[in-house]
Amino acid sequence: MKIVISGGFGVGKTTFVGAISEVEPLVTEADMTEASVGVDNLDTLNAKTTTTVALDFGRITLEESLLLYLFGTPGQDRFAFLWDDLVIGALARW
Repeated sequence: MKIVISGGFGVGKTTFVGAISEVEPLVTEADMTEASVGVDNLDTLNAKTTTTVALDFGRITLEESLLLYLFGTPGQDRFAFLWDDLVIGALARW
C-alpha cells in the first residue's frame, strides 16, 4: 500500500516519514540557498536550513505480506508538478 504525506513548506513531512519508517528513510534534503529568498517564507521557520527537493520515502511492515510505503512530498508550490505523479496508486494522502 502507498500513502502520500503532503502539506505545506516546513510542516514536518520529512520528520514524520523518518519517525515512523522501519527502514532508514530516503530523503532528498538539500541546503537552502539564496535562491529561496523571497520564494520560501521562513518567517516562522528561521532555524530551517534544508528543504526537500524531490521526495522522502519510508516503509512500514504491517504484516509479512502487507507493506506500507510512505512518500513525502516537497512542500513548496514550485514542486507541485511532482505531487500528481506521487499520488498515482496511493491508498491515502494527508
